[in-house]
Amino acid sequence: MPYLSLDTSTLSLSVAVGDAQKLYGETTTKLSRNHSENMMPLVEHLLTNLELAPTDLKGLVVGRGPGSYTGIRIAVTAAKALAFALNIPVVGVSSLDGMARSGQLTDALVVPLFDARRRQAYTAMYENQAGHFTKISDDALLPLDEILKKINSRMTVRRLDKKPAQVLLLGDGAHQHRVELQEKLGDKARFAPAGHDFVRAAHLLEVGVPLLEAGARHNPETLAPEYLQLVEAEAKWLAAQQAPQPEGTP
Repeated sequence: MPYLSLDTSTLSLSVAVGDAQKLYGETTTKLSRNHSENMMPLVEHLLTNLELAPTDLKGLVVGRGPGSYTGIRIAVTAAKALAFALNIPVVGVSSLDGMARSGQLTDALVVPLFDARRRQAYTAMYENQAGHFTKISDDALLPLDEILKKINSRMTVRRLDKKPAQVLLLGDGAHQHRVELQEKLGDKARFAPAGHDFVRAAHLLEVGVPLLEAGARHNPETLAPEYLQLVEAEAKWLAAQQAPQPEGTP
């Protein structure tokens, strides 16, 4: 039986159906941010073309972020609703893992970057180790200078291990800061072409289906997006609560 995967963490909206052995079908758009209006019609269209009913699905994989605050919630909310309605398991995985797998066949260090404004990006690092594409750092929200520092540090380790001292940079954050990244990383920097530079739901299946088949799952009631940072309104509210209060304030 097939699994469905969903991701709306970035400008791309991607849905896919497949199992551990093959991809049945995938639909991805990068036309707008109207993910809330377009996602379920895309799911229905894909299932119809594959001659599948929702009740044929065995489980769900959803990209839970990091990424767009509003965008992440769309896919996660839909996955929770479908899990409840169909009584099937759901697992949330990193959207960065999905993007990184566009570079899983390279020998370079793979670094996806989701732009977070103010010279910051959501990022993690990946590389092939003993034939396995491996995540070597946790998802994080970092300033660009810190990202460059971590890349150069890993390049030193790779040279000692006699691995190529190259880094494949993916995502809108890589393109937003391409000039600076190229300037500071020099010939170590490689940038993915547009056709390999977005989160694919098919790649989320590669991450999530083995987890589901091993028995991993999230409780739909408590499954939540992974924001990695507070939205601006929440940050201001918390700062106001922690600020010293004038004398006589209750």
